[in-house]
Amino acid sequence: MNGTAVLALGAIAVTGTFCALVLRKQTPELALLLALVAGCLLLWQCREWLASVLQLLDRLAELAGLSEEIVTPLIKTVGISILVRIAAQICRDGGMGSIAAALELAGSLAALVTVMPLLWAVLELVGSLL
Repeated sequence: MNGTAVLALGAIAVTGTFCALVLRKQTPELALLLALVAGCLLLWQCREWLASVLQLLDRLAELAGLSEEIVTPLIKTVGISILVRIAAQICRDGGMGSIAAALELAGSLAALVTVMPLLWAVLELVGSLL
């Protein structure tokens, strides 16, 4: 990560925001679409950083002696929460607060289902200790 990359992210965000604000008065649908495209572009620019973070997590799990069955649900749950938060905010920006709330509920359920194998493993461990 370098300063130029962060500066580019800031420029994309500010430019996208400014253009969306200008368009919002005339065509709110196009402004929302522009905000979505700017957000996707920002996330695309961060893909290499994400790969580095995932490599670090894999290495830490290896050093700690954690199996893939433990680490994978945690990483998936974090990914679900990030994506749901972004999507819900886009829905709110579009004036659809009820859809955002439903998405957040669905995301919570998806995260719970994703982490269930880990919860079962913890319950089995506790049961074997008793």
